[in-house]
Amino acid sequence: MSLIAELKRRSVFKVAAAYLVVGWLAIQVAATVAPQLDFPDWVPRLITFVLLLGFPVTLVLAWVFERTPEGVRVDARGAGGKLMFGVAALLVAATVVWYWRGMSSGESGASDARTIAVLPFVNMSGDAANEYFSDGISEEILNVLAGTPELQVAARTSSFAFKGQPKEIPEIARELNVRMVLEGSVRRQDDRVRITAQLVDAEKGFHVWSQSYNRQLKDIFAIQDEIAHAIGSELKVKIASPGGQAGVAQGTESLVAYDLYLRGLALWQHRGEDALWQAAELFERAAAADPGFAQAYAGQALVYAILGEYSLRVSIDESDARARDFAERALALDHTLPEPYAAMGYVANTEMRRATAQALLRQAIALRPSFATAHQWLGESLLSDGDFELGLTSLEKATALDPRSRPVALNTAWGLMSLGRYEDARASCERLLITSPDYSECFQMVGLVELLLGDLDAARVTLERYTTLIDRGASQVEELLNALGGDADRRAFAQRLAAFSYRSWLDPASGNVFDGIYIPPMLMILDEPELALEYMERIASEPASYMEWPMTLAVMDPIRCDPRFAVLLERLRSTDPRAATVCAKRG
Repeated sequence: MSLIAELKRRSVFKVAAAYLVVGWLAIQVAATVAPQLDFPDWVPRLITFVLLLGFPVTLVLAWVFERTPEGVRVDARGAGGKLMFGVAALLVAATVVWYWRGMSSGESGASDARTIAVLPFVNMSGDAANEYFSDGISEEILNVLAGTPELQVAARTSSFAFKGQPKEIPEIARELNVRMVLEGSVRRQDDRVRITAQLVDAEKGFHVWSQSYNRQLKDIFAIQDEIAHAIGSELKVKIASPGGQAGVAQGTESLVAYDLYLRGLALWQHRGEDALWQAAELFERAAAADPGFAQAYAGQALVYAILGEYSLRVSIDESDARARDFAERALALDHTLPEPYAAMGYVANTEMRRATAQALLRQAIALRPSFATAHQWLGESLLSDGDFELGLTSLEKATALDPRSRPVALNTAWGLMSLGRYEDARASCERLLITSPDYSECFQMVGLVELLLGDLDAARVTLERYTTLIDRGASQVEELLNALGGDADRRAFAQRLAAFSYRSWLDPASGNVFDGIYIPPMLMILDEPELALEYMERIASEPASYMEWPMTLAVMDPIRCDPRFAVLLERLRSTDPRAATVCAKRG
């Protein structure tokens, strides 16, 4: 008789099927009931372990205790019996290994349960124009959670990247490197709002908490507060800002001001010249609707801190001055807001006040530990200071919090290039381009890396893609590559490149598509070190030029020991950790 037939005769298949059905139901009940009864996290896992352990035991018993017309008899003989015992032993071993590995990982990474992503709440209002409102509710909750030191909260850029995508919660959690995921929906109609929210444990696959709120629109602030505190209660952390306020929404009682603020916040996150100007206008209108609304001024500070780098409609100096003014006004109203400190820190760095910049940015991080932008800007300041290792560490922290952030990936690539890790720099941008294939600046960055590696064919493909995305500059890229390939006058092209102003790439009529920070290394690749040095000397006096960044690259070594190079570093208030090694070798 075959083994399959013997298993059927002894009812092993029937017993196994019945056990699996009952066991599955028991696991589901345990997963649902344990959180409601506030049982420890290990209780459902232990129940699952016991049930899994019982499965092979049940199979062995079904085989050994054979039913016959005369009754039940014990029969474990034969090859079938040995096979059953062998399979059972393997299942028991696998179960024990699963349990103890899970327990040890849980003990060593107890904070894993306190990593969370807030997905954009679904707009159920039936009006696409209300999309910003549902997004804003999500971001407000995210910001409150991000202010809790015990939590690591995925940044808005990354968590909102999954909006409208048909991905399952476990997959999203894996990509964002979090365990908990908050999702929900918002229905806004007239003066009423209905919000549903649920917290999902992506690792265990069950809902930890869920709640629905059906209130008047004026209660929206209280709802956000309740949701954040409910999550804190579930994750065993205290949700409260240093100033005792529940969250940013508490800064105003004006629904008009709050509505304008949410619109501006969405545009600030988008970046881009037009979006930033619109955000500035909306924040200004929010402040006009409620002059005591500190967050409206904080929003303006964030916009103007970076606007000069995106637009020629305002000078860097004027943009920085506005950022400082709005940050100070915000802090005068609420000194616990992290955004004004971050904005002032960014401005201080562009003004080469490194120590002040880093102190301000660390204060922003202290107020909101999961503030990815503050970690990013701190990393940039440390790179400018010549501290490549610590700068990269800060940028990698920003990457962990916001893995889909465009500026984070770009600046991380610069940090890696400063350390000579060209392939890693290219990978930083290429990972981002998988989800943001239209991010032209990363193509410019990858093109530079390929030029530094001497791969002209790859650089041609990459830089042609860059010019296609920005819809200009194809002839300039062609000239560059022809000059490097010996098919054009290298010296003449280098002279034209060195003559461009630092921000000329923002002007479509300038004839230049290369960010000023890329020009010095390109001049070195073109074998024009004197032009590179002259260009940096000319541009270094401009605010927010970041000329200290290209000076960190190994391609600059031929001029690193020139006294003019050292003078230039001093002007930029930076240090050069490569100089001692490079210059010592030259005697």
